[in-house]
Amino acid sequence: MSNQNATIVITPHDLPLHCSGPKNESWNGHPRVFLPIQSNGTVECPYCGTVYRLEGEIKGHH
Repeated sequence: MSNQNATIVITPHDLPLHCSGPKNESWNGHPRVFLPIQSNGTVECPYCGTVYRLEGEIKGHH
């Protein structure tokens, strides 16, 4: 894993959140993994270390 990954800012419109690897095409990334994230929270991909930050409130999810 690399420490050079920037934080990717997403909004509730971008959900559900999934990662296939930073800057990769679907054929050369890691397996697509859906990442659980909380309102105004962050989550790190366990495969590549990319950090995602959600700015905003998740509406209608339990």
